[in-house]
Amino acid sequence: MRIDTRNNLAFLVLEGLSHTVFKFKISVMKNKTILYFFLVLFSLLFTFKNVQAQHRPIDQLEKEDRFGLTSMFYYTYRNWITESQRNKGNLRFDSFRIWAQTDIKDDFFAGVQYRFYEGWNTPTYLYVGYRFDHSTLQLGQTWVPFGIGYQPFDDWGNITFYVGLQDDYDLGITWNRPFGIFEFSAGFFKNQQLSSSSSQRYDTDIYSGGKGNDDIILIQKRNEEVNQINLRGVFNLGNENWVLNLGLSGMLGQIYNMDTYDNGTRSAFAVHGVFSKGIFHFNIQETYYNYSQVLPGNPTTDEQNFINVGSWNFSYEIPVEASILSTSAAVDIIGEKLTAHLNYSWLTGGTSTGDSQLFTAGLRSVWKSFEVFAEAYYGENDPQLSGNASGYGRNAGTHDFRFDIRFFYNLRVLNKQNIDNLLKNR
Repeated sequence: MRIDTRNNLAFLVLEGLSHTVFKFKISVMKNKTILYFFLVLFSLLFTFKNVQAQHRPIDQLEKEDRFGLTSMFYYTYRNWITESQRNKGNLRFDSFRIWAQTDIKDDFFAGVQYRFYEGWNTPTYLYVGYRFDHSTLQLGQTWVPFGIGYQPFDDWGNITFYVGLQDDYDLGITWNRPFGIFEFSAGFFKNQQLSSSSSQRYDTDIYSGGKGNDDIILIQKRNEEVNQINLRGVFNLGNENWVLNLGLSGMLGQIYNMDTYDNGTRSAFAVHGVFSKGIFHFNIQETYYNYSQVLPGNPTTDEQNFINVGSWNFSYEIPVEASILSTSAAVDIIGEKLTAHLNYSWLTGGTSTGDSQLFTAGLRSVWKSFEVFAEAYYGENDPQLSGNASGYGRNAGTHDFRFDIRFFYNLRVLNKQNIDNLLKNR
């Protein structure tokens, strides 16, 4: 039985705002031709400035940082869980992270982050690199050059991330090179970074394992990602006051099935952009992907139309073909110390049987080594938000609300200056 939360004004206002925004978004999206026209128009104007990966806000490191620790706990309220309604939320531990990066004689460089969660742990990235005169080469579990590195201004992520096409790290090699105002990245990835049978990972990859207690896959599909090529190009304009660029990304790869010993295909394309001027920041990305899987026996059309993926110790389904619109906006209220942000993503079309949407509104505050996110999330058919949905692109009729306050403490133990001072005083 659901608990009446009408006596809680804060939750009532947040849920009411989320419902209003979603009704407006859905009415606009009925005319998809007009939507895509304006999407392409905006994308021709705004794009991402830096060819390197952009991590989640809390994981961004300064160039001088060498070694540190990050811990996180959070308060959460979830409207679909009776206990959460009765208790007005819960306070929980999330993760403990160890990170390091280094430069060796200005030629070689390396980076690593490892995360410990309750009951499981995973590497986020682990790579070594070399700087040539005008380019860089990276090898290991490294960022996949596709689209905007990490798009939202929040800490939760968007639907593009949860289908595996944003902030992804796989095992392979990447090459990055600027050509005047144009920057180009290419990558080859032999396979995903961890065993495909495990969903205990930071990013999202194809999942070959069976169904666990909390998973919502229908049947096991023993697929894995192999032989992937990524290309990404960005035109850079702007100065110290504003950024105005254009970016395109493409991906081609294979899906190996361990039962049929045969390969399906993966392809994805994105138009992406970012605009930043003064206190205002905006980005937008349109992504289209199309997968094929070679399953054993005589699979049904529905089994062929959805593929299993895993992330954050949880497995679920996504359609093998879909389009995703994702956009984010932020305003600096007190410089970088206090920022307000809105994020929206929408999966539709292809082999999906229903749309999935996610809307986030929140604040980010930074003070010395502390960082806090206060965010409200409203999702339609979004399995990562609540687990009530039966998969992205499936019409489960779920509309869920969640409110989080996320607390981070980032301890930068060593930086370049510390190390230089120690070496001088030996």
